[in-house]
Amino acid sequence: MSTKSAQDDKIRARFSHMGLVVKDIEMMEDFYTNVIGFERTDGGMTGQGVVMIFMTLDPEEHHQVFLVEGRPDELPSNTIVKGGGPSIHHLAFRLESLGDLRKMYKRISDEYDAKIFTGTHGNCWTMYTTDPEGNGIEFFADTPWYVTQPFLKPMDFNMDEDELMDTTEKLVRDAPGFTTLQDFYRDLHERVPARESILS
Repeated sequence: MSTKSAQDDKIRARFSHMGLVVKDIEMMEDFYTNVIGFERTDGGMTGQGVVMIFMTLDPEEHHQVFLVEGRPDELPSNTIVKGGGPSIHHLAFRLESLGDLRKMYKRISDEYDAKIFTGTHGNCWTMYTTDPEGNGIEFFADTPWYVTQPFLKPMDFNMDEDELMDTTEKLVRDAPGFTTLQDFYRDLHERVPARESILS
């Protein structure tokens, strides 16, 4: 099959949602709605007597995360991240700015007892932590740059925002694949068709 015909036959899928099997569904709903900002859209009991809760950050998606009761009390950690969830590496949430990312860092630091790692992937600033049941969570905000992935350097989010910008730029300028994020996405748009709005 030629490259052109393979592209013509490609099914255009886009990610919609994921489900988390949880132990304490009320605690987990509180975290995802009050800490991260999800809106609960639905919830109730299945015919099998299991409670489910649906929530979203996207007004075009009924739910992006749903919680369902039934996680065993003890599951082994994965072998990649010590203390991390058994199968989900992490859920990631894009924030609009470095300022918002630093606000989330302060919120998690002040209100929630969890380990936090802050750094940069070159193309974004990032913060890794966990939800109350140990599932990995990432919050990130785009930088103006792109470098070949994987790339990760620790950063101190207590630094002044201008200092964070300057330090990040110095870290990435000599990294492989350095370019602007705008140029990276311009190339990606040529390879991956844009999503059509479901409202059009």
